[in-house]
Amino acid sequence: MKIDLGDLNLATEDVGSLPADDDFETDRKNVNRAISDKVSVGLDYPSYPQLVGTTTSPMNMGLQFLRPLSLNNPALQIKGEEISLVGDNISEPDQAIGIERAEHFISFLKHNGLRDQLKGIRACVTGPFTLASYIGTKNLMMCGASKPQTVDSLGRILGKSCRRLSELGFNIISIDEPFLSVILGASRLLYSYDQEFVVGVLNSLIREISNFSSIHVCGRITPLVKSILLATNVNIIDHEFSQLPKNLEVYTKQDLEQAEKFLAYGCISSVDLRIETVEEITRALKNAQKLFGHRTIAKPDCGFGGLKGIPEAYQITLNKLRNMVQAARELRKEYA
Repeated sequence: MKIDLGDLNLATEDVGSLPADDDFETDRKNVNRAISDKVSVGLDYPSYPQLVGTTTSPMNMGLQFLRPLSLNNPALQIKGEEISLVGDNISEPDQAIGIERAEHFISFLKHNGLRDQLKGIRACVTGPFTLASYIGTKNLMMCGASKPQTVDSLGRILGKSCRRLSELGFNIISIDEPFLSVILGASRLLYSYDQEFVVGVLNSLIREISNFSSIHVCGRITPLVKSILLATNVNIIDHEFSQLPKNLEVYTKQDLEQAEKFLAYGCISSVDLRIETVEEITRALKNAQKLFGHRTIAKPDCGFGGLKGIPEAYQITLNKLRNMVQAARELRKEYA
């Protein structure tokens, strides 16, 4: 069932990744623990876990979708974390790709009686520009993201994933596009695309999402990032603000109201090991409400996968999320 847009104000979500080894293809102990922990900290809309691969068993947000895609695409060649494409053509599979972790997430929640503890659930889909950037990474100007045919093909393929995730009942589906902060500069695009092409590709995925759509772009928000995201049909624009306070100057309350969009507001750092206090997070969220009105969702800046390997990083992550949830809940009561 589709949630009401107004119910999203000061709701809490996470971006997806946690600092733990991915064991989805083996016993799934880390995956299952991550699901239980996301529920236990009280997130309103937890994402299915995206865990980090190991040297012997690589996994990342690119491989999650490109590895299954390569099974029916001999031209897509994968060796470790290196991905290459022989030619520009990628054939479209009949079935949605990269959704196995999302399906397990739903099954685990239902089997363990956890679904009713949540307001909703959130899914992550690596966007076509970012996914294409994983192909031929040795040369930025020649990687897959520089080829419109490759990006367009991936967009159509990922649209099937978005449609299937909607059918599975995910309330928020995020198109994760961190590479857009590389492509979209202050006044010009890195490659020979126009803004209409970028908006069109993103909208092709958004129209397959029957519930709420989101686009996650981390890094500095350039004028082009802002104008393109506001021009799309997405419901939620997702950025980092804790580590990049200059991003607070980009959007206005009027921008969001006119475009009828919510802002997923990164209020805790995903790279700093310091655990933000409830009071600090509350101040940040109050400032967001002042700047953007009652159109903000509380979330970390980005995923926490980059902290893997640091002692106690997993527990630190949970403590950060727990404080964020407490701050948002207290503030919701204040505004009620």
